[in-house]
Amino acid sequence: MNTLIDFLLNNYIWCLVISLILVFALIGYLVDASTNKNKEKNKVTPVMPLKEEKKVEVHPSVEIYTNDEFDDPLINDKNA
Repeated sequence: MNTLIDFLLNNYIWCLVISLILVFALIGYLVDASTNKNKEKNKVTPVMPLKEEKKVEVHPSVEIYTNDEFDDPLINDKNA
């Protein structure tokens, strides 16, 4: 017992640092565990499944400017 007390007296700074690290780790664990419970409670579950979106029809005059062939001449000029 006397040896243990001598060890603690000679190395009290290391014991203090290690115990502070352990206390902060315990506090962090408890805070994290309490916030995870709240996140699980706040999850939203849909009542009905979502329906697929309908395809939007575009006017033919706009459609010719939205296809990939419209941008090809610009890309080909840059690569040449």
